[in-house]
Amino acid sequence: YLPSQELRNLLYQIDVVLSQQCNFNVEAQWAFETDINEATQLRALEAQLAYTEAQSHVRDMLWKIPLERIREPQIRRAIRFLSVIGIAALPRDQLDRYNRLINDMLAVYNSATTCSYSDPLKCNLHLDPDLTTIMAKSRDWDELQHTWIEWHRRSGQKIRDLYEQVVDLSNYAARLNNFTDYAHYLSFPYESETFRHDVEEVWDEIKPFYEELHAYVRRKLRDLYGPEKLGRDAPLPAHILGNMWAQSWINILDITVPYPGKNFADVTPHMLRQEEFFLSLNLSGMPPDFWTHSLLQEPPERPVICQPSAWDFCNRRDYRIKMCTHVNMKDLQTVHHEMTHIQYFLEYRNLPKVFRDGANPGFHEAVSDAVAMSAGSPKHLQTLNLVFTSNDDIPHNINYLYAMALEKLPFLAFSLALDSWRWGVFDGSVPKERYNCRWWDYREKIGGIKPPVLRSETDFDPGSKYHVPANIPYIR
Repeated sequence: YLPSQELRNLLYQIDVVLSQQCNFNVEAQWAFETDINEATQLRALEAQLAYTEAQSHVRDMLWKIPLERIREPQIRRAIRFLSVIGIAALPRDQLDRYNRLINDMLAVYNSATTCSYSDPLKCNLHLDPDLTTIMAKSRDWDELQHTWIEWHRRSGQKIRDLYEQVVDLSNYAARLNNFTDYAHYLSFPYESETFRHDVEEVWDEIKPFYEELHAYVRRKLRDLYGPEKLGRDAPLPAHILGNMWAQSWINILDITVPYPGKNFADVTPHMLRQEEFFLSLNLSGMPPDFWTHSLLQEPPERPVICQPSAWDFCNRRDYRIKMCTHVNMKDLQTVHHEMTHIQYFLEYRNLPKVFRDGANPGFHEAVSDAVAMSAGSPKHLQTLNLVFTSNDDIPHNINYLYAMALEKLPFLAFSLALDSWRWGVFDGSVPKERYNCRWWDYREKIGGIKPPVLRSETDFDPGSKYHVPANIPYIR
């Protein structure tokens, strides 16, 4: 066996270097996402390259250490994980090309605007909040269809060629990490050789419940829009479900609720009466700098990426969340979700950097979602002085559980469709000339969702979802 103390000393030195480089990188990414311009984008690219070079250097040092000659499981595990560096394994010129492709795609995504359906001369509608609000609140079939088509035309369609290059580079990086392709690499953190099969088995258990929800919602929407718009057994058109990607149906609760009038608590009005509500939440465990550095409202003077996210700055003291909050019930739950990520960061901050992460990529999300769901319960809302009485009877409870189903079940179907499509893209079973066709095959097969109008391979509809141009896994 190799001497454990020498390996521990080596890992300690690696921990110091990678933590410092990680901090520099996260600082630069934060600066870019909270102030999008050419200067911050350039610094973000440079910092990302510096960090990946540090990871690559570490991998080169550890690559030839025989794992079977390491006695201690924790040391063996640390070296195994540090030796798999993903995209960072690319040669410098290819890595630079990859990062530029990602940033170019995100620049298209974040700058995309559309024109208003009712006022064609009003052409500065952004995804958030403009298009998101239209998709959530409008019940005009044609307005929703126009909004859906235009967003997909201005975002996904424009990045298809760039994405094809990212697929090739991702697969090259996977092979450099000793994986057959990037889909194989993405399953590595779950430590299951049958990961994709495992996910499909879980979905098969949930699917009968989803199908009942799907049939019920279709009936309600058929009553609203008419049988000429919606067939009795047809897939649901993606544009009438209250969300740009039909991944959550909670925004059509008002037109599908089982017991109208038996409303569970929507605390938005109470929240609006509390000045600076999100800053007033009793989260005493947060580090002092958290409130100073976090971004909780969209600044009017500069463009930002509003995608909610929790940030660990790799120095054991700086933790932040970034989201453009609106004072409503949905964002109350989202902020609890992101705060749970922060609490998780705090729990393992004293471990070596290689272990300062979830047990697998889904673990963080599972814990955060559980807390977010609890945050929406009547009991918790009473502790925040947002609900003063609660109704505990069958109609109220059914409506509450139905609302949770609208939020969670379509999300599972969408997530599985998205990453099933991506796995196929990366392993070659979804050819480039069939990207969009196979995307809708997965959406219909798994979730019973269809596009509002006919699509072609000129379109690239999966690219209209942030996690595709960002090349971030979604199944977690």
